[in-house]
Amino acid sequence: MKKLIVKLAVILFILLLVSIAFSCAAPVPETVVFPDENLEAVIRDALDKPEGDITPAELAEPTMLSARYQGITDLSGIEYCTNLTWLELSRNQIRDVSPLASLTNLTMLQLNSMGFPNQIDDISPLSSLTNLTYLSLRSNEISDISPLASLTNLQWVSLYNNQVSDISPLVENSGLGEGDRVLLEVNNLDLSEGSEDLENIRILEERGVRVDY
Repeated sequence: MKKLIVKLAVILFILLLVSIAFSCAAPVPETVVFPDENLEAVIRDALDKPEGDITPAELAEPTMLSARYQGITDLSGIEYCTNLTWLELSRNQIRDVSPLASLTNLTMLQLNSMGFPNQIDDISPLSSLTNLTYLSLRSNEISDISPLASLTNLQWVSLYNNQVSDISPLVENSGLGEGDRVLLEVNNLDLSEGSEDLENIRILEERGVRVDY
C-alpha cells in the first residue's frame, strides 16, 4: 500500500511540474502586432494582405523576405516567420537582432549597412541559426564574433568594415574549409608578421578557406 501511495505521489508531482512548465511558457498570441510600421508593410506585402489581423500561422508561410532600404528600426514580430530560409535586411536602421534567434531555418541572411545606419554590435542572437550557409554583416559595429564559432554550415561570411580584432572563433568553426570564403577587410586586425590574427588567417587558408583581408 505504501509503495502505491509513493508512486501516486510521484506521478502527481510530475504532473504538477509539467503543468507549471506549460503555464510559464510564453503563450502564442492570436494575432501579431508589429511595433515598426515599415516592417509591417513589408510583411503585409509578402502575405498579400493589405489590412486585417495577422496571425502566427500566416507568418509561418513565407520562406523568403526582402526588406532592403525600408527604414526598419524594430524587428519585433519577425520571430513568428519561422519558415524563412532567405532574409534580406540590409540598409535599414537595425541595432537589436534578437528577434531573429528563432528563425532557425534560415540559410541566407544579410544585415549589411553600407552607408545606411544599421548599427549592429551584438550578434549573439545569431548563434542559434546553425543552418546558415551565407551571412553578410558588412559595415556594422561588430567586435565580438564568438557566436560564429557554432555556425558550422557557413560557406560565405562577410565581416567587412567592422571592429573585429579577434578572429579565433572562425578558426574554432570546424565547418569552415575548402572552397569557403571569409571577408575581413577594414577591421581592427593586427596583420604584422607573427601576430595571432595573421596566424589565424593562415590556419584558415591552410584549410582551403579564401580569406580576404
